[in-house]
Order: sequence, then structure tokens, then C-alpha cells
Amino acid sequence: MSQFHQVFFDEADEHLATMESLLLAMDIVSPESEDLHAVFRAAHSIKGGAATFGFSDMADLTHVLENLLDRVRKGSMALTAPMVDAFLQSKDVLQGMLTAHKGGEQVDPAQVAEVKQQLVDIESGGGEVPAAPPPSAEDGLPDHGPDKIWTLFLEFTPADGVDVRPVLDSLAQHGDLTVVQEGGAAEELPWVAVFTSGLEASEVAESLAFMLAPEQFRISIDHGGEESGDFGFFLPGDSVNPGQGRPAAGADSLQEDGGFGLFEPLSHPAAAKAAEQDIEGDGFGLYAKAPGVPKAADEQAAKPASVAASPRLADKADKAPAAAGAAAAGENSIRVNIEKVDLLLNLVGELVITQSMLMQSGSALDPVEHERLLNGISALQRNSRELQEAVMSIRMTPIAFVFNRFPRVVRDLASKLGKQVDLKMVGENTELDKGFIEKLSDPLTHLVRNSLDHGIESPDIRRGKGKAPSGRLTLRAFHQGGSIVIEVSDDGAGLNRERILAKARERGMAINDGISDSEVWGLIFEAGFSTAAEVTDVSGRGVGMDVVKRNIQNMGGRIEIDSMVDVGTTMSIRLPLTLAIMDGMSVRVGKEIYVLPLGFILESLQPEPREIKTVAGRGEVVHIRGEYLPIVTLGKYFGVADARVSAEEGILVIVEASDSRVALLVDDLIGQQQFVVKNLETNYRKVDGLSGATILGDGQVALILDISTIARCNSCQRSAQNAAPQAATVAE
Repeated sequence: MSQFHQVFFDEADEHLATMESLLLAMDIVSPESEDLHAVFRAAHSIKGGAATFGFSDMADLTHVLENLLDRVRKGSMALTAPMVDAFLQSKDVLQGMLTAHKGGEQVDPAQVAEVKQQLVDIESGGGEVPAAPPPSAEDGLPDHGPDKIWTLFLEFTPADGVDVRPVLDSLAQHGDLTVVQEGGAAEELPWVAVFTSGLEASEVAESLAFMLAPEQFRISIDHGGEESGDFGFFLPGDSVNPGQGRPAAGADSLQEDGGFGLFEPLSHPAAAKAAEQDIEGDGFGLYAKAPGVPKAADEQAAKPASVAASPRLADKADKAPAAAGAAAAGENSIRVNIEKVDLLLNLVGELVITQSMLMQSGSALDPVEHERLLNGISALQRNSRELQEAVMSIRMTPIAFVFNRFPRVVRDLASKLGKQVDLKMVGENTELDKGFIEKLSDPLTHLVRNSLDHGIESPDIRRGKGKAPSGRLTLRAFHQGGSIVIEVSDDGAGLNRERILAKARERGMAINDGISDSEVWGLIFEAGFSTAAEVTDVSGRGVGMDVVKRNIQNMGGRIEIDSMVDVGTTMSIRLPLTLAIMDGMSVRVGKEIYVLPLGFILESLQPEPREIKTVAGRGEVVHIRGEYLPIVTLGKYFGVADARVSAEEGILVIVEASDSRVALLVDDLIGQQQFVVKNLETNYRKVDGLSGATILGDGQVALILDISTIARCNSCQRSAQNAAPQAATVAE
């Protein structure tokens, strides 16, 4: 059974995430019935899977949780805020149990007992709504009581190579199992067994769905069968006998007798039609109609008055097409270890380097004499690019995987701080490299906690400032040039410039009153720097922001702050889209080759002498369409000998980064192509103005420019003095 554990772990993670998202978004006063059903189904599925694989701790807790959820969804108990808190705490404990079964740290038994007792207390007292009338046939299932024993007839037709015996052994641990017929692939005989236990058919079906495809098993409930000669194995009208193969697929859904007793009459034909859809994606539409069922029975089953749908499954039937689509999507996806993807990406990178070498070697050949060879190299270039894009897309993951954990963080922390906060998330589908996804969680969590604790004020203070009592926290992600930008914004008090400067002087830092706001905001990233009046378990110790900045820089990015008093604060994280392969423009500066990321380039031009102006203290600028742009001479910036220093003699490449545009002076443009990015810090050290290195087609190493850093320079001469010696050493 261990080979199926990972499937259960993945499914349980998804169910727990679904529970949390629905509970956080649920309106406590008037919750949507569909949301309540969805939360119940998630808990029900976890319980069934946990029981199947012997995870009794999870099964026990979800059983108590399921009982309370069942009462809420049926309307016999009103939903309350403490109830939602208990549900979320149960989710946390279940997540811990799941982590423990994966090999992680064990959950404290006292915590489990506390949560379980809390659920029991809520169910046993308080929250009751006025007595509701007994559920009718249209309201739901009859209450069979906790001691109901079910007799189920199971038929298995597994695919070749699939052993059913471990499945049967697992079921035998939860009831009395008798194998009536052993299957045989040669004779095309199905396995037939009788299973008696306290598990309902839906629970058995969900458990089996972890190990077998829905079309490989069939479940029938014992309804007596006294009138037929089939020993009660099959329902009236079902002419298939054991040993004669499984029923033909493709028929309509089961009649009431074959539907586990879970269906009630629908109130309109549209719902009846939905109930007849195949819902096997959720593990319940397990059969096709057996041959031999009279046509009259089909027509009778199709009538609205006789088609059923209980609250447990009516919503599943209504969403059958979506469920089927989800099932199809699941069947079309596979789970692959990330190390295999990284290996594939590295091989593609080497292929790109080899292709560049061939392109450079082919450029020296006669195009007429070697036409077929050059055409082949050109085709290799196209195919290499398509392969690179396909492999890169495998690693790209929506940032929603990070954003989706913050509704819970904001809810819990705001409640703890006594604040009212509305969270808004924008751009959740923005994709970035999976390596960034895993490393972004901690920095973003710290920024969010800082905004809640230091930024957004309490309701009373906000009212005094004329603001709405509820603060607003926004998480936004979007692409800009060759980078992805992630913003954490709040409409709180903003950063206090005077308090930050006073704290800096208190710590003995030499600070000039005339420094810019951006430089003042940057002081909060110093180790041990905090302006909090008191230390709490949320913040105030002066640790964290320096770690945030270091982690972002380790990913090749940077963090910026924009703040205004009583308006709010925005912290922006800028990261490269990927650290693996990029499109770039290679340029020549003196005898050196540099690479400019293509996403930052706007245009290139040769300026007229009259367009070049000199500004005192700021160097040269170029006039382009009514705008003056500063000129950065790369030869001076990196200290390259024999590089052109006159804008009239070279070529200006206009780039944009960080909402500012500059003109880079280069000697020549070589060409555009793909480059495999090599980490410069790993192989050497960090150098201002450089983001990495790459290998050209002739084997020469070229340095990749960090456009954002260069664009922010205020004095090219000062930057040149700092960067030139380092760049010269790297080039050597």
C-alpha cells in the first residue's frame, strides 16, 4: 500500500487547502450552501483516505470534524465565528498529522485532544437553531444512525499488471470481506467480493479511487435480492452475472436502486439532466448501465419525479461537466521530481551553448556551397528555442502558491492585534521560476507581518485620522521589462522619517539630515534596526528586515520602499523572471563583450552632435523626442581600455529599468541570441553593475549587465571608480 501513500498525501494537501480557502472566504451570517458542502466533502474525502491507509489519527479527528460539518450543512446548527476558528485549528492539526506521516515532526497529542474536545463541545452545546422538521425525501438522506451496517458487492476489473489483493487486504481491515470469485486476465473474469462494514458505499468508493481508476471497480448495495436468482449480488433488471464480464460502458447513470441510495428526486428537468451526467471525477459515477435494462426503466428513470439527488451528491451532479473536466485535467498531468526538471534544464542550456558555437562557425562558411548545412543549423536554432521555452515553462509556477497562504496569516494576526484588515490580491496568476516560489514565502511573510503591526493603525486611530476603520493590505504581482515585481502595500501610517533618523543617530550612525527619503527608508534594513516602542512576539527586536534584503539579493533581486505619512507604504520586490536562460543583445565595448538583457532594451541609435548636451555636475545627456536622458559610458563605468567615450562615435542603447531610462554608450552591436546564465557570485563574487556571466559561441566568457543597478547610478564617475577594478578582474 505504501506506493499509494504519495497519492493520498497530495490529495489530502489539496483538500486541506480547499477547506482553508473556503472557510476564510465564508460569510458567517449567511454562508453559501455550496461552500458548506464543499468543506464537508473535503473532510469526508480525507477521512476515507486516512482510514484506507491506516492513518487512524487523521481518521478519528476528521470523523469528529465531519459530524459537526454535517450538522451545519444540513441546517440543524448555525455557523458561528468560534466554529470557524475551530475548523481552521482542526485544519492546522490535520496538516501537522499529514506532515508527520510524511516523515516530519510529530504533532503534540495534547493539541490534538484539545482541538477534538473543542469540536465535541461545540457540537454538544450552543449554536443550535430552532428545531427543524425531519428531512423529507427531497431534503436529504434518512439518518441511518451511527451503527448502520452496510453490505456492499464489489466488482473489480483492474488493468493488466495491477494486483487487486493489496486492495482487498486493506478493505478487510475495516470489515468482513469475502471473495466470491477471483479474477483472471486470460478468461477476462472480474474479481467479485462481498464487503460488510460500517462504511457507506461513497466512503468505500473514495478510498478505492486512491488505488484504482474509477472504471476499474463497481460497487452495489445489498437491497435484498430475494426475488432473483443472482443471490442478491445485482439489482432487479441487472442481467450481468459474475463470471460473464463487466457491464458495457457508456450508458446513463444508475437508477435509484443502483445509486447507493444517495439520490432524491430533483425538482426540475435541468437538474435531472445534470444528475444523469458522468461524475466519476469525484469517485461516485463508478458504473455504466448494465445491458439488458428495459427501455421503459430508462425512460422512467429519466423522469424528473423519479430522478434523485440528495444534498450529499446533488451539487456534484449539477457540476458534473466541471468535475469531468477536472478529472480529465488530472489524467493529463504527472508529478515529476524537481531535480529531473533541473537536470533537463541544464542539458538544454548546454544545447543552447553548442547551438551558438555552430551558428558562429557556420557564419564563416560560403552560404551557396554549404546551403544545406546552414539550413540545418538554422533549423537547430529554431528547435532549440522551442525546446528551451517548453522546458522553462515547466518550472514556471503561478505566484498564487505563495499568495494563497496569506488570507489565513492576515486573519489570525489582525485578530491578535485587534485590527480590521481587508486583504486584496492582484496578479495571482503571474508566473515565475519555481525556485523563487520556494524562497519567497519567508520574506513576504515578514513584510506582511510588518505592514499589519507597524503600518495599519487600530480602528480608533484610523477613525481619528478620518480613515475607514478597516485597513487595506494589497499583494500585487506583475511583469515589468525582464523582471517580475511583487508589491506589499498598505494604507497605514507610513514610515516616520524623523523617528528613523533619530534611531539611527541613537545607534551611532553618521547620518546627514539632507539624505533622500529612499536612503532613509533603506536604514530599516540595517541589522538590529527597529523603531518599535516595545518588543512583542510579532516584531520589535530589529531582526528580520536585514534577512529579507539578503534573501532577496541572493535571488538576484532587490527590494525598494515608497512611503508617505498617513497615506501608506509600498515595498516592492524585483526579481528576474528566471536564472537559467535569457534572450539578450551582445555588444562590444573596447575589446570586451557584454550582454544586455533584451527585456530592458527600448531602442538603439546613433545620435546627432546637436542632440548631445552637457549638464554641470551630471555629465552628458542626449535629447530624444523631447526628453533628456543621461548617458552612461560603459567604457568608463567598467574601466575598459580603448573603449569609445564620445557619444558621437559610438552607439546609444536606450534601456528602461526602475521607472527610469538611460542611454548606454557602446562601441558596436554584435547580435541578438539566447544566453545561458551562469551565477557570478557562485563562481567569483558580487560585482556592482553585473548580474551574471555567459559563454559565447567561440568559448569566450561575456558578462551580463545589471541594467537596474546601472540605471540608478547618480554619478558615472563615482560608479566607475568602484566598479572598474572589479570588472577588470572578472574579465581577466
